[in-house]
Amino acid sequence: MKKMSVFPSLALSSLLLLSCTNINRKVLREPSQDMTSLMNSVDIDKEDVLPKKPKSGEYTHEMAEANADDLEIEKEVGAAEIDTELPGSEPDEIPYARDFLKKKNTKRMQFWVDYFTKKNRDRFQRFINNGEEYRHHIEKVFQEYGLPKELYYVGLIESGYYLGAKSHASAVGPWQFIKATGRRYGMKITHELDERQDLFKATHAAAQYFRDLHNIFSSWELALAAYNAGENGMMRRIMKHGTHDFYKLSQKKLLPSETINYVPKVLAAMHIVQNAKEYGFEIPVKKYRLFDLTELRPVKKNVSLKTIAERLNVSVKLIKKLNPELKRGLTPRQLAGTYFLRVPKSQYAYKLDDLKESEIASANRLTKPESRKELNRRTALNSKSTKPEYHQVKKGETLLSISRKYDIPVKKLASFNQFKNWKTKVSRGQKIQLSQSISTKLSSTLKVTNKPIIYKVAKGDNLQDIAKLFNSPISKIKKVNKLTTGKILVGQKIVLPNTQKGIYTVKHGDHLTKVAKNFNLPIETLVRINSLKQRKIYPGQKIIVNMD
Repeated sequence: MKKMSVFPSLALSSLLLLSCTNINRKVLREPSQDMTSLMNSVDIDKEDVLPKKPKSGEYTHEMAEANADDLEIEKEVGAAEIDTELPGSEPDEIPYARDFLKKKNTKRMQFWVDYFTKKNRDRFQRFINNGEEYRHHIEKVFQEYGLPKELYYVGLIESGYYLGAKSHASAVGPWQFIKATGRRYGMKITHELDERQDLFKATHAAAQYFRDLHNIFSSWELALAAYNAGENGMMRRIMKHGTHDFYKLSQKKLLPSETINYVPKVLAAMHIVQNAKEYGFEIPVKKYRLFDLTELRPVKKNVSLKTIAERLNVSVKLIKKLNPELKRGLTPRQLAGTYFLRVPKSQYAYKLDDLKESEIASANRLTKPESRKELNRRTALNSKSTKPEYHQVKKGETLLSISRKYDIPVKKLASFNQFKNWKTKVSRGQKIQLSQSISTKLSSTLKVTNKPIIYKVAKGDNLQDIAKLFNSPISKIKKVNKLTTGKILVGQKIVLPNTQKGIYTVKHGDHLTKVAKNFNLPIETLVRINSLKQRKIYPGQKIIVNMD
């Protein structure tokens, strides 16, 4: 695919008590019936879910580039009326009001129906099997973003839902992101991990990308074409040829052959799966699927997945399949913040929060040794959880040396202790406060109100996004604003009633980044909920900082 171009911390489980009885140890060592069913249902001993060495390159290349071009199609079905609507097409009276692609039956679409059901029948059945393993998770993500769940079929065409799929253009994962687009939508791609292969992270990124493309083109046909060919290229063609109709661009061959066939392929895949019995395909039904009965857990860095699997008493293959983003069989070493690993739910397995340092060190003997800088950083991070509330100054210590010891910015440490600046001298025996609940302190300065918010619609906004942003039902927004449809216009003022919010009065020294960090809000959210034209705030200005 040619493209031009998001978890709160989970609480740690309690430590295993040394005085546990033999019965408790036995329960923890042996996975429950549910966990065993999950392990059996995902075919742990097979290598076909995430093939490391795909057979004859079959799974490395997206079906979006299936071996057929317009010349081959025209030769088989005839050039005349190849894109003309045939009986079975649905009417399209209001193109921009429909939820997804128009169900347009053409000879081109029928060619792809035959291609998937006859020429590539076995392969398409495997793709269906893979997709059903993840389908309910994928559709749930799209629903969270207010997007049509039928976007699931795009992934079926892109990768056949092989999480390790890689195209000739180096697009990776179920949604076939190239590096630039993946990073643009928040995915980490390093020598240790590639989040494009993580089903959840990649699907969230794909949802954001689909939403952006639909906001740009106001047409799902054009949005999918842009997903395949790049939004900039699509925009240039629309401007150059003066049409906003995907099928007109296709009929005049103003798009690449692959892009011309992209939407018909998605329609064909959707038609086949929705009529699977008619075409002789089987939709697999399982009690548990790969990511069922699992959860994200914070784990230490640089730990072997084999060590974790032994702790959980499950197959290391299961851990690898649950975490396909990991490249080296280890949790990342060079990663800012906490790393969350997907593992069987806590009621089915051992706890991971008491891994010993020896287990971490011995897990990676064959890899490059940690540098002194990395070791100091990891030691500091690991000591944060046991950091004392105060530090008693010893002989020769300064505020700077104390800040380095506890990995606290020296200016912040000075602020915690109400010092004029970080150069303030400290004396032996003096107690230095090491932390401060900034949000608790600031919450006392908030004014909570339920007065309606007046939101000015910005470019790219839609009603679903606004409702989600302000945690307000769409039906209520429509009723209060007397909206008969979901259509809104740039510059339109939307009333959001009965929305509890905190109003913060900006103080001297405040800036948007500081306020966003103090109240644990993304800067973009602050900008949007306050309709800020610039990222500047001023003393005395009242801004919305939180909502329930």
